[in-house]
Amino acid sequence: MEEYLEETERSGRHARPGAPEMARLNACARELVTRRFLQMGYPFDQDVCLKGFYEWLLETGLQDVTLINVGDPYKTEWDMLNTDEFERKAIDFLADGFGFRGGHWGVVTNGGTDGNMHGVYFGRKALAARSPLPPILYVSEEAHYSVRKLGDIQNLETRVIRAHADGTMDTEDLRRRLDPSRPALVAIAIGGTFKGAIDDQKAIDAVLREVRPVAVYRHLDVALFGGYLPYLDDPEAREVVDAAAMHFDSLAVSGHKFLALNEPAGVFICRKEILDDLQSIPVPYLNGVIPTISCSRSGFDPLKLYWRIAATGREGFRKQAEHVLAMTALLRRELDARGVHPLVNRWSNTVIFPRPREEVVHRYCMACSEDAYYGKLAHVVVMQYFQPDLIRQLAADIAEG
Repeated sequence: MEEYLEETERSGRHARPGAPEMARLNACARELVTRRFLQMGYPFDQDVCLKGFYEWLLETGLQDVTLINVGDPYKTEWDMLNTDEFERKAIDFLADGFGFRGGHWGVVTNGGTDGNMHGVYFGRKALAARSPLPPILYVSEEAHYSVRKLGDIQNLETRVIRAHADGTMDTEDLRRRLDPSRPALVAIAIGGTFKGAIDDQKAIDAVLREVRPVAVYRHLDVALFGGYLPYLDDPEAREVVDAAAMHFDSLAVSGHKFLALNEPAGVFICRKEILDDLQSIPVPYLNGVIPTISCSRSGFDPLKLYWRIAATGREGFRKQAEHVLAMTALLRRELDARGVHPLVNRWSNTVIFPRPREEVVHRYCMACSEDAYYGKLAHVVVMQYFQPDLIRQLAADIAEG
């Protein structure tokens, strides 16, 4: 093996690209690093602090190892190289914060949409086990667009429920549109994409108990908010994402948002008994069934997520969560003081305001929308890297335009 490694070194497999290609790559890197703190319309922590992780990869030699996790991270017999142990540890840590109380199953996904795909798929299969009639997918118009797309991909009838001006689901419209004769797959937004609104689960539950569909499955999209709500001091905030309190069946949380990974990743978690309804196809050469939609998945994402969790801990996440909401409140005050009156929903780090001039929109990479209630809007998402000086400059630039 030592001879092989020496030969690969001589063969040029470890070489860098040529000078022209390196010049283009370096120019791109410089621009990306220079602009990283100006990506404010999207919920990424641009100070990910993963240098230690990559140094560890180099120290251990893992940078030259292919790591693929296959199927169920909770499988017990598997000889191929994997990081299942750390995938389980990361999932179990998050599941505890989400109140699953040990009765859970999960998987590290390639992002929020993959997590929602599992939620819609698992929900469809679970409902099929309870009723021969096809389910209807119910989702707010303010929820992430992926949910409607996934309903189309899985050939589900989808009913889009109106939202209030603040972005929360209109549960009266849900009551009108809910079919009691068909199973209901209800997608609940814990942080709507543009306004950062949290759908009222208790009001949704009241409607479901009143109309009484033949079967119900609740999936939460907690992509951004699921990263920090479990660690806030406010018990009402923690209850929103507590499975024991709210009785939801599954959720999807992003790893590249509040959890601060530097590329798309996420986690899907469901009640353990949901697996009994999947009737997954056995794959003999993989030693069992594959409940996941993806077969081969990254073995590095679980390592990176576990690294983040082990290095940060609950107290670290609590401090980061409180900082994010403190900086959100500061931005709101700074805008108010300048005559710009933003919309900020409860427990949200998304700040919405009238769309400023194009130069400001592009400088800060703001997300924009045309709203039926408020007209032309823009928003920024306050993350861990926001500091008072940055916020004051941002507020001044918004107020100018």
